[in-house]
Formats: sequence, C-alpha cells, structure tokens
Amino acid sequence: MAWKPNDETQNRVLYALRLMQSNGWGIERAAKVAKTTRRSVRKYGQHLGVKFKGKEGTALQFVGQPIQKIEDFLIRMHRGDSASKAAKDLKTTVRTMSKQTYKGSPIIKKEKGRWVSQFIPEEKIVMQFYGHIRNPQGNILGGNNVSGPDATSSKNKKKRDPDYMEIWWDAFVYDFGTTFGTPGEAQRFWKDKIVKVIKDNMESLGIQDANLMNRFSTNATVALQMQQDSRVPPPYTVSPLEQVTERYGVSLEGAKVGTATTYQSRSNINLIPKSKFGGKQSERDVEIQFQVSYLGEALKSYPTTKKFSFKYSLDDEN
Repeated sequence: MAWKPNDETQNRVLYALRLMQSNGWGIERAAKVAKTTRRSVRKYGQHLGVKFKGKEGTALQFVGQPIQKIEDFLIRMHRGDSASKAAKDLKTTVRTMSKQTYKGSPIIKKEKGRWVSQFIPEEKIVMQFYGHIRNPQGNILGGNNVSGPDATSSKNKKKRDPDYMEIWWDAFVYDFGTTFGTPGEAQRFWKDKIVKVIKDNMESLGIQDANLMNRFSTNATVALQMQQDSRVPPPYTVSPLEQVTERYGVSLEGAKVGTATTYQSRSNINLIPKSKFGGKQSERDVEIQFQVSYLGEALKSYPTTKKFSFKYSLDDEN
C-alpha cells in the first residue's frame, strides 16, 4: 500500500527533528515537546529520507543533509535567491541540494534550464492595525495627538495634551499564515480586506440595546442627530462600536499598520509542496481581536474585546 502521510503529524515530526538537530536532544524528549510520539518520528523520518545513528533514547545524530539546512535553502529561494546563491550562503552546493528530499519529494527540479523550488513556505505572523474613532460631527474622539503601539513611548510624551485623553482602536490578527517573503509585505497586501471586515463588524447596526439608545436620546444634540439618521427608536439597535464606546454614531477613522512580526520559531513555518498547493488546501480562517484603547495617566482598554473571523486563501498571494 502506498505511503499516505498525515500532514499535521508530518509537520510535528519535522519540528521534533529540528529540535533533535539544533539542541542535541534525544528522540523521546523532542517528540514530547513537538506533541508527537517516538514511533511517529522514527516512521516518518524513515519515509522523509532521514537516517539516524546512535542508540534508542540517546541524542541521535542525522546522517545526510540536516533538515534545517533544507528548510533554509527553500525559504531563501522563495524570497528571491537563486539556487546557487542559496546553496553558497548555506555552505553547500546545488548538486548536493538537488539530491535532497523533503516530505518525500525532491526539493528542487530543473525547469527550462534553471533550478526551481518545489515548495512554498507558509509562515505564521502577527499583524496589527490601528486608527482613530470619529463622531457624527466629524470630530476625532480624544486628543488626536498619539495612537498605536508607540503611543506611550517617551518620544511622544510631549505631544500629548494632559487635558485630553487619547483614544484609538487596535486590531490584532494572530497566527496569520502567509507565503509572502516578509511580514510587512503580507500586512500591506491584506490591509484593505482586513480593515473592511473590521469596519463591517464594528459599525453595523444589529445589537438590541434599549438602555443605551434611551441614554443617547436624552442628549439634545444626539437626539437631533438620531432624527437626521432616521434612528429614532424603535428599533433599539446599536453597533458594536457604539456599545463598546458608549458613544452614538461613531465610526472607525483610517487605518495604520503596526509592525508585523513573526513568531521567530521554525514550528511556525510550513513548507507546502507545490503539487498540494491551491484550492481548499490553501483556504485559511483566522481570528481578529479588536479593542478600544485610551491613554490618560495610564494606558487602558475598554472592557470588551471583540473577536471575529477573517477567511482568505493563500492562492491570492501567488
């Protein structure tokens, strides 16, 4: 019967192999940390072309090209290096790398006279977006002097007005898989689509909150605005952003990007064979976490963190 590896198990095994190689760990310890079994590491390692030497339970040594070097080689090629440059930087040769396999497949093939990688790296990153909040009159809530990840930094202290609280929204996207060469590229590419999902979720009317709508209507200016907006209750529907901020008619203003970061761990890089890339296997679903922050004497967040889904496909990046 043909060998049919389980992708999830295979990725855990590869992580275990990296731990063995980089830390000098035994197979038992590496398998435990990678949340797999010694038997799986042995079995999958054999099918992946990895050979061991040493006794069971000891810090087994690899025979042949290290897994980490193969991964580094493929990642460098994906980011634009030629096979020869990637090999040279890793102190090996194209000839040596052309004989290597990964997940049971050759890592490079010659196409039209040049070596081409047969894998697409997917890396997990963290994205951040932030911006201001605007009221129906067009005014930005708060001091409108600082916002975002460096709002509390010493360089921004003089920009702040002590008489006004700084208010802004933050959105984080964790475990975002991307095939782009750098986190910044991915964040710039997906920004508009992610921000649209944030706005659609936070600004849409649909939450029944009679108490909040009645409170809004006690303010003469707001009551007039409610008439102009044709929102005189009933119905008593508000948006999630109105509910979180307890402000009528507010909307999200603009969107800036924070510094996208990686997890700095090889366990968060998945090398996908080109033969398996595309279609349903490229579909992803991640969680966006939204909050409103305000800065007075200290930085605080409004009590409710809103969470919603963002669905996308890696096919759009390639």
